[in-house]
Amino acid sequence: MAAIRLLSTDFDGTLIGHPSDGRCSPALAAALSDYKQAGGLWAVNTGRSRDHADEGLALFDAPVDPDFLLTNEREVFRRDDAGGWVDFGDWNRVCHERHAALFLKSAGIFDRILAHVEDSPDVTIIHDSGDPVGLVTTDEAVMEIVTERLHAVRTEFPDFNYQRNTIYLRFCHVDYHKGSALAELSRLLGLTRTDVLAAGDHYNDIPMLDGIHAAHVACPANAIPPVQEMITNVGGYIAKASWGDGIAEAIRYFHEGHAKQKPAAPESAAG
Repeated sequence: MAAIRLLSTDFDGTLIGHPSDGRCSPALAAALSDYKQAGGLWAVNTGRSRDHADEGLALFDAPVDPDFLLTNEREVFRRDDAGGWVDFGDWNRVCHERHAALFLKSAGIFDRILAHVEDSPDVTIIHDSGDPVGLVTTDEAVMEIVTERLHAVRTEFPDFNYQRNTIYLRFCHVDYHKGSALAELSRLLGLTRTDVLAAGDHYNDIPMLDGIHAAHVACPANAIPPVQEMITNVGGYIAKASWGDGIAEAIRYFHEGHAKQKPAAPESAAG
C-alpha cells in the first residue's frame, strides 16, 4: 500500500448502503484492516455533522478507526490523545468566519430562495440558530427543480454555492467542499495528490473525485451516473460491487498495483 498513504472515503452511500443495517461489511473490514496495518491513514469525508458522523461510525463498527474526520463537507478534525476529535490547524476557524461573512453579504439570496419554496410542501428549509443553512426535498425530482432555480439565483452571488446529496442540500461558500477540505488535510500531513485515494458516490463527492486533490479515485457500482462519468474521465476505478464491498474492491485494486498511470490533474475543479 506504499503508493496510497491517505484514503478519503465518503460515508453514506459509499461505505454503507440505503437501506442497510449501517454496519461495516466483512470485505470492507478486511480491506481497511490490511490498509491500516500497512501504515495507511484513513479519513471519513462526509456531509454529516461531527456528532452525526460519530453516531454512524459507532454503528458502523469497523475493526479500525479513521484517523481524521472531515464533516459538513468542509471541516477538518484529527484525533486527540483521548480518541476524540479536535480542530486540525486553523482551517475550521477560517472556514466558519468566511461562511458567516458570506451569508451576511448574501442575505438577499436567502430571501429569493425562501420566496421560491415557502409555499411548496415538497421543500423544507433547514435552520441552525435561526439562520437558513440548507434544505431538504421530498424526492430527488423536486431537488432537480430546486437546483435549477438556485443556479439562476446564484449568478449574482458568485461566492455562494451549495453541496447536494440525494434530497439534502447545504448552502456554502464556493471555496469550501470535500475537495478543498481534503487538500487542506493533505497539506497538513505533507502529502501530495499522488499519495491519496478518494472514493464517493454522489454529487457532493465530485469535488474530491475530479483528479485535482487525489490522483487515485474510485466509486462503488451504485454511484450516480455523473460520478461514474467523472471517475471515467480522470482514469479512476468503478467497482463492480456496491457500497462497502465496492470500496473494498477499490482498495484491493490500488493495493495490488493494478492501477494504470493517472493523468495530470485537470486545470479546474468540477462541481
